[in-house]
Amino acid sequence: MEAEVIVVDNNSRDGSQQMIREKFGDRVIFIENKDNPGFSKANNQGIAIAKGKWVLLLNPDTVVAEDTFHKCLKFSNSTADCGALGIYMLDGDGHFLPESKRALPTPWVSFYKIFGLAALFPMSSRFGKYHLSYLDKDQDHEIEILSGAFMWMRKSLLEDIGYLDETFFMYGEDIDLSYRVILGGMKNYYLADPKIIHYKGESTKKGSLNYVRVFYQAMIIFAKKHFGGAKKSLFIAAINLAVYFRAILAVGYRLIQRFGFAFLEALMIYGTMFGIKAYWEHYIKYIDGGRYPVEFPLYYMPAYTLVFVLLLWFMGAYKKPFRIRPLIVAPFVGFLTIATGTYMFTFIKNFSRAIVGLSAIFTTLLTIGTRGLLNRREKGNFFFTEQNRKKVLIVGDDDGLKKTHKLIRTGLDYPVEVIGGVSVDKRSGEKGFVGEIGELGNLIKVFGVDEVIFENASVATQTIFDEMIKQKDTGVSFKIVPPGLGFIIGPQETLVEGGQFSGKWAIQTEAAKKSKRALEFLASAVGLLTFPFSFWAYKQAGKAIRAYFSVLIGQRNLIGYIHGKDSELPQLKEAYLNLSHRANDKMEHSKPDSLDRFYAKNYSWQMDLEILLRSWRRIS
Repeated sequence: MEAEVIVVDNNSRDGSQQMIREKFGDRVIFIENKDNPGFSKANNQGIAIAKGKWVLLLNPDTVVAEDTFHKCLKFSNSTADCGALGIYMLDGDGHFLPESKRALPTPWVSFYKIFGLAALFPMSSRFGKYHLSYLDKDQDHEIEILSGAFMWMRKSLLEDIGYLDETFFMYGEDIDLSYRVILGGMKNYYLADPKIIHYKGESTKKGSLNYVRVFYQAMIIFAKKHFGGAKKSLFIAAINLAVYFRAILAVGYRLIQRFGFAFLEALMIYGTMFGIKAYWEHYIKYIDGGRYPVEFPLYYMPAYTLVFVLLLWFMGAYKKPFRIRPLIVAPFVGFLTIATGTYMFTFIKNFSRAIVGLSAIFTTLLTIGTRGLLNRREKGNFFFTEQNRKKVLIVGDDDGLKKTHKLIRTGLDYPVEVIGGVSVDKRSGEKGFVGEIGELGNLIKVFGVDEVIFENASVATQTIFDEMIKQKDTGVSFKIVPPGLGFIIGPQETLVEGGQFSGKWAIQTEAAKKSKRALEFLASAVGLLTFPFSFWAYKQAGKAIRAYFSVLIGQRNLIGYIHGKDSELPQLKEAYLNLSHRANDKMEHSKPDSLDRFYAKNYSWQMDLEILLRSWRRIS
């Protein structure tokens, strides 16, 4: 196909500009913006210099098949009234993305969507209109609104109706442009074949409050532009109501998702403690009658439960993959904390250290049991270890299996357990293969597979799409190795050969900066206040107290990089502790840059707290 590829980069900070220059060179026209002018303006920069009859707007987090553009070109050239078209989109797990086809968001259509009627009655032509869910996704249709992730448009029409409206910074611009295609006398179409993967959400988190706010602000801009009179007022009123409604739902969902498991476990720990108290009270403490004061179960036991759960949380007991160590250490430390507190501070009543000690033991058993059941449900195995690696199948031919295995082991150092290869050409009897692609579903079940990697040089992209759709409900994740690029791409991350990180630095976010400063300030203050009692535990007590002062006044970080010499890393001040201290024994710094990159990429305040709890004696 005679075509040009135009890449517009909105000031990425993850090394992607260098990657494009190195991997693609002069095969692409590359526009490097020095700031982020927004989705609309960046696409307009590309449209303005495009020379083709047809223009495709394509998101960066997409994968297209070998014949995607040929099929789009054939349809659009043979359909005189085609102004624009979109296609069947899959997410990274093989599920159909409903935004592949949409209707104009009129006030009533938006109302049905916002308040859940569209989800309750998806096959209704009235209530299911927003995503046209009553239309067969496997059939072509004339539709009204296309997704900005893939918009194939007639260039001459764009010159007539105008490019993307730059009033929309992000979201809504695709709705506006799709509507203007119709106002310009042409039609929008949805094609069920070909298909693409849209990893969706790499640019933004759609469950976030920021997404709710920005998206609905874009809807208000659209309403003011295209609707008039009562229709506009009704739409804007509905949108403002939706912002609060969706914000409440988003906050509630995130709280449940983040803290729900810990809350349920706290109830179980309290229930276990209450049972132990009842037994101890009846059979040991008050055999001849009597009972513990009411404040013990009403105030003290909930406080003890909170101590156990907070320690479990801070030590990573709620992070996957689950580890045994926090489940043993946290309850033990909780018992010591409660016992020491009641000994040192006389105003805290000591009802029974025996009940607290037994509760700590049963908390360990309980938490191991709950995680074992979750592991059993998700992976089919009750037991879990700290070295629980993902089990992987590689789909490809003999050469593809060898190359991908080598890429995983040496190029990427990707920590997975490769079960074997899955053949696409009847060669499963060869060494290293465990079956054929037609058996993939059964192989996933038999081996308890967590991830399937497709070697794209030997497996057609359309075949990958077909298999993802077939296995979408198996719970596995899918990744793709593009031909000759040294990448593994997937829904949550892009692994790049040579250690280059493609994605956002977690430590760069405003939330991370604030939580890191708050934690370090609090830890330093606590360190100074408790220093008269704990000075003997430090390896170099004098240097430790000076370190706490320097952190309090902002001269240095308490926790940071080993040396931070990688120029791509977000800058941090010199630190006293680092990721190498996370281990029981200080690691040999054979690859300090790798540890620093991991720290910046995966940063969380829980990680800092774990480092601090394990190594505070080394502060100097």
